[in-house]
Amino acid sequence: MQGLGLVKSLAERERELAEKLEEAKKNAEAKLAEAKAEAERVLREAEEEVARLAQEYEEQLQAEISRIEEEARKKAEAEAEKLISAAEPKLDQAVSLVLEEVLP
Repeated sequence: MQGLGLVKSLAERERELAEKLEEAKKNAEAKLAEAKAEAERVLREAEEEVARLAQEYEEQLQAEISRIEEEARKKAEAEAEKLISAAEPKLDQAVSLVLEEVLP
């Protein structure tokens, strides 16, 4: 009879351990799901930050390009004005020479 009690006791202990194992498994799955959700959140935030920084960089780059283009345009206009100013007196002289050669 004592053997039957031992078997019952072992069976009860096995059932308790199986319940604890199942509970531990559920807890582990819950923690895993929680960790996965947190990882996805962190990844999403990182991707958003990368996109924000890329947009910011693009805006800064466009502003710098515009500044350089404007500076180059102003330099080109100044150089053109300088050339025109230098050529105007010579133009009058050239017209006079051509007129002298063409007209009697």
